[in-house]
Amino acid sequence: MTSDRAGVPRRRRCYLVRHGHVEYFDTQGRPLDPRTVSLSPRGEQQVAALGEVLQDTHFDRVLVSDYPRAQQTLERLLSGRNVPIEIRTELREIRAGRLRDIPPVSLRETVTDAYRGASDPGATFLGGEYWSDFSQRVLGTLLELLEDDSWESALIVSHDAVNRIVLAWATGTGLPGIAAFEQDNACLNVMDIDPHGKHRYCATLRTLNFTPYNPHKAGLHDTVLESLYHAIAPSKPST
Repeated sequence: MTSDRAGVPRRRRCYLVRHGHVEYFDTQGRPLDPRTVSLSPRGEQQVAALGEVLQDTHFDRVLVSDYPRAQQTLERLLSGRNVPIEIRTELREIRAGRLRDIPPVSLRETVTDAYRGASDPGATFLGGEYWSDFSQRVLGTLLELLEDDSWESALIVSHDAVNRIVLAWATGTGLPGIAAFEQDNACLNVMDIDPHGKHRYCATLRTLNFTPYNPHKAGLHDTVLESLYHAIAPSKPST
């Protein structure tokens, strides 16, 4: 266990960011490939505002999802700083199934409640990736980061559900609690993490879902999943 000069376990800080706004559906409500979508002009403005907040923050390690929207967010946040970047496929967003397989009569409930049943046995995200597998790959990457005691400040840029898994771990709620951690576009979360025995850690949340472009969440009432549903309603996607 790494300690400071007074023998107290060394506290480290982790900055957790969600990517800026993107369009996941075309104007006809058909889903675009989530692996390739890019930041929208609105998303670029959101990230620029966050970049101003973080412009003087030093990062020893930087991890990012390999999806374009996350990497574009990171590039704008670092603003030309010479920092080694670690691209991690484990930080990809959870994979959904085919929306066309969801009966139209249950589409709204299935989409908007998709996080609330994450801890149910055998639960998947909209018929896609198992939540248990997703949680394991995300937390495996986080714990690998924490086992490296060479850094003081780390930045992780990824996705909504990835952040929720990390925040639920930090607060001890696990999968049953992920629905409570709303993650708006280009939001910032700040955690302090302390060693607490061998391979064990305690986290303290300093900042949660902070959006400098809209700090008071004015006009923002829908959840992430409600916004997803409104993007595909009223017509059901064909592919």
